[in-house]
Amino acid sequence: MTTPLLSVKDLVIEFNTEHGLIRAVDRISFDIFEGETVGLVGESGCGKSITSLSILGLIPSPPGRIGAESSIKYQGKELVGLPEEQLRLMRGHDISMIFQEPMTALNPVFTVGNQMMEVIMRHKKVNKKEALKMAVKMLEDVGIPAPEKRVHNYPHQLSGGMRQRVMIAMALSCNPHLLLADEPTTALDVTIQAQVMDLMGDMQKKQNMAVILVTHDLGVVAEFCQRVIVMYCGHIAEVGTVDQIFNRPQHPYTKGLLASVPRVLEEKVEFLPTISGTVPDLGNLPKGCRFADRCERATEECNAKPPQLTIDEKTQAGVACYHPYK
Repeated sequence: MTTPLLSVKDLVIEFNTEHGLIRAVDRISFDIFEGETVGLVGESGCGKSITSLSILGLIPSPPGRIGAESSIKYQGKELVGLPEEQLRLMRGHDISMIFQEPMTALNPVFTVGNQMMEVIMRHKKVNKKEALKMAVKMLEDVGIPAPEKRVHNYPHQLSGGMRQRVMIAMALSCNPHLLLADEPTTALDVTIQAQVMDLMGDMQKKQNMAVILVTHDLGVVAEFCQRVIVMYCGHIAEVGTVDQIFNRPQHPYTKGLLASVPRVLEEKVEFLPTISGTVPDLGNLPKGCRFADRCERATEECNAKPPQLTIDEKTQAGVACYHPYK
């Protein structure tokens, strides 16, 4: 296996709250390699989005903080503790992000063209005219009609789907080596979803770009990802190839998550399968496995000590479970 483009080791993300210190992400580790697309999946609140924000140094501090022993290395360079000015030079150029909420990510008092041009001119040696031309081309590439007109619009003049496409165009405008995509197709209809994912795929091939795709849409993961990281309650439950995760899941949570997906071609069922129980409170976590109370395979061992995730260096696969499915 080649040297990873991004290496995350023992990542801890904590927040000071009125209820005490909450650990939202608890000692997770994973590697991302050049040119691959990795799906980061799990239910809401499991730590997916906050993990992606930490890579760019965007954890609000206070109340948030990254653990002292945590490491996030990009091309061998440590990002944790890097001065803000150096991080700004990397954002949008080396590592870019598509945010989940375009209305809050875009500045309402500037046109979308001005915001795109600011990113382009910061990282590329071009003048305003050239930057505007590049912005129009990117808007056209992500399927926005009349891009020459829309580039002069303010965010409130665009639909939710168009604002999301502007965010995608902005993220891809400087050809980053690593793209963090947080629910990039949530506000888009099916046709535009396919168009945007195809665009991301084309850019990925041209630039050998790696993509971390944070999503609830397991269909998109199955179609576009090579590997999958399954998170549960701040931990990584399982890592594997798309084939292994979808066809031979080992962790009971992964198996339950996949069983909960509606299947159109199957016979009619009265009730959609669900995972019983609820996610534990981050302020009052169990001593052992965090999924034990919801798991039909749990034993005393599971309740006594949390299982550790061990990644195989050759296959980059692993499961944090004492009693995995074979």
